[in-house]
Amino acid sequence: MDIKHITSIALLTSIFALTGCNTPKKKAEVPVTPIAFEDRAIDGLKRAITYEPITAVRVQAVEAFAQTGCEQGLPWIRASLLDTHPAVRFAACVALGEMRDVKAKDRLTELIADEDRSVQLAAIYALHRLSDTQYTGRLPDYLLYDEDSAVRRNAAFVLGRMEEKGVVKMLARTMKDKDGAVRQIALESMARLGNIESREQLVFRANSGVGEEEVLALLALADLREPILYDVFLNKLETATHLETKLSAVRGIGLLGRTEGYDLALGALDFNKPIVRDERDSEEKQIFRVRQLAMAALGAIGKREALPELNRVLLANRDPQEQVAAARAILEIMRENQLGEKPLKGNPFMTP
Repeated sequence: MDIKHITSIALLTSIFALTGCNTPKKKAEVPVTPIAFEDRAIDGLKRAITYEPITAVRVQAVEAFAQTGCEQGLPWIRASLLDTHPAVRFAACVALGEMRDVKAKDRLTELIADEDRSVQLAAIYALHRLSDTQYTGRLPDYLLYDEDSAVRRNAAFVLGRMEEKGVVKMLARTMKDKDGAVRQIALESMARLGNIESREQLVFRANSGVGEEEVLALLALADLREPILYDVFLNKLETATHLETKLSAVRGIGLLGRTEGYDLALGALDFNKPIVRDERDSEEKQIFRVRQLAMAALGAIGKREALPELNRVLLANRDPQEQVAAARAILEIMRENQLGEKPLKGNPFMTP
């Protein structure tokens, strides 16, 4: 999804502090059961989904509810269809489509006429998931001909979630798109739809890419949950230079039902020693990325032993986006333990 995450941490006030859920002073106030952790996480996401100062917080809260299949979040996601920011409306459309929320159908139909074209295509996608395919034929135009690269990226994103392998040929046409992000998202979508060549290209990028490209490839491969990729993840965990790469590999390992890298992810929750390698990449951004990837990895691994530490992050007066990531990881862990299966497929921010 093409959303710029704003991270002016120094100017932020915790969403939990604002709503009376600050770090408890008395030991007795700390949740001591997994259900209490889960309730705290759900309440936190409900507050985050209406957090006005930062759009990315609202977007990630919507995605967290969808990723974890938390039906308690459905009324809040429906309300997000009315959000003033198109990024939130886009996320809400995708989420309701993934959760196949029939109650939202009328409003989704209205959003086909939204002023933002990305919201339009997300509404069409959601309706398609609800078996209303009368508008689906419009999606290729957004992908192939829209003049806005952000719209083309978002079209590639949703088409990868159509669960129709016939879409691969259409996505393949974007490999000549002048925008690199369009090509990357389309590649991930084709791999998601079972295209072996795309998967192999992602493996190549994971092994020979640098920086962000390496991380994105590993996260995309993690979404596939294919046991054949275990050695790729383990190799990157053992040999990668950068912590972000290692944590991305740990997420992939976790989604395969393994626990290698658990201690690394747990220790990275409080990462605060960035190594700035690019003048465009601030220490603040690197700290945020590492911590968020650590929580995504812990959520994928699913060990209940991580719940107290994730709860601590949830209550800390740090970045609200970190708190949302902690809540999401808690719900992932609870869902896996309750249902005996891994969380729904997808990346750390949006999973059908």
